[in-house]
Amino acid sequence: MANETNQEADENGWTPELLKRRRRRALIMALALAGMVGMFFLVTVVRLGENVANRAL
Repeated sequence: MANETNQEADENGWTPELLKRRRRRALIMALALAGMVGMFFLVTVVRLGENVANRAL
């Protein structure tokens, strides 16, 4: 019994603690990606808005 802990690993060797850490990392990465997408969107809208405001009527 090399893995004598209170947490049982599944067939792939993932313990509940490791899965919790993995989910937390995935959530952080998803939030970072969503933030970057939002930032690129806002920068694009602002830059396009400047061009619309400066066009000849």
